[in-house]
Amino acid sequence: MGEFMAEDAREKLIRYLNDTHAAEEAAIPSMEAIRDEAIDADLKRAIEQHIAVTRSQADRLEARIHALGGTVNRAKSLVNTVIGVGSHLVNLFHDKEDKQTQDLIKATALEQFEVSTYAALETYAESVGDSETARLAREIGAEEEQARQTLARLVPQVAAYALNRTEPVRI
Repeated sequence: MGEFMAEDAREKLIRYLNDTHAAEEAAIPSMEAIRDEAIDADLKRAIEQHIAVTRSQADRLEARIHALGGTVNRAKSLVNTVIGVGSHLVNLFHDKEDKQTQDLIKATALEQFEVSTYAALETYAESVGDSETARLAREIGAEEEQARQTLARLVPQVAAYALNRTEPVRI
């Protein structure tokens, strides 16, 4: 069995940045699908705003990868995009109101995942003395937390709309 060559701190940081960049890139098509299918105007607006923020985040991560001498791993972005689209297809047989609620719940959970990812990236960057990457992770993490809070506040509104559109069942 071949010997595994350990990454140095810079290589590992670039890998973490690439993983995070790929997740941001993959989120865009899923968010666009949610936006395009959204019935609730507040949800549509919130998702549209976050798509713009996510594009900015991906650009800033890519710039940081290049500043550290790395290259962006486009294959990771493609794989994550395919996984995201596949996840979106899971709701294919829900009615549009229920699908909107389920998509919003998943988007809120994704934002929490991203908040945690940026907290980990910030901690790693600080531990290896990269204050610029730590600052970027802290800044983007705060943006993700703001998005999580916005989406979480919409869950009851969107769920109530779905419930109100459901035919009552007589038992």
